[in-house]
Amino acid sequence: MKTTFRVEGVLTALLAALAVFWVSGCGTPPKPTVKTATEVAHEGESRLRAGDPLQVRVETNPTQPAQLSEVTVDDEGFIALPLIGRQKAEGLTTSELADAIQKAYVPRYYVRCTATVLAPVRYVYIGGEVRQPGRFPWSKDMTLAKAVSTAGGFTEFANRARAELTRGRNKTVYDCEDIRRHPEKDVPIQPGDSIYVPRSIF
Repeated sequence: MKTTFRVEGVLTALLAALAVFWVSGCGTPPKPTVKTATEVAHEGESRLRAGDPLQVRVETNPTQPAQLSEVTVDDEGFIALPLIGRQKAEGLTTSELADAIQKAYVPRYYVRCTATVLAPVRYVYIGGEVRQPGRFPWSKDMTLAKAVSTAGGFTEFANRARAELTRGRNKTVYDCEDIRRHPEKDVPIQPGDSIYVPRSIF
């Protein structure tokens, strides 16, 4: 009987140890992914597109002036720079492009290099029955309602229910009075969009 109790005690202790191992090892949830400050900054930047004009500044020696290059992202998504030639730009942020330029120059051409890419200024176009029609700098938080406000708001002759938004070859008509009553229906504006507010017939 004593031998039986002793064996049962050993088995119980062994099972308890296995349970602890299972909970502490296999049951541990995965650690959350922590993004670096650089990754977070990149997420907040807009991506470059074909046709974007850029200014690239390259510093290789503190005692010498920086090299400045005025370039444009071509139809294939590339820019061309001295020595390193064509570099992919489309789809990258300005920070990511600067990192790629530095890696292309160092160590093949320079011991050290600091590259800076100045972001392009993008515009939206607002015309028709607004108080200040024209071209306006685009911002990430711009919506249809904000764009109209940027242009001084509607004139007294505006047909607010027929605002036209042209994006590329597509034209969409929006009711700005309905958007004013229901802000959740407001429409994000993209660079290059054209907004036209027609004149009311009444």
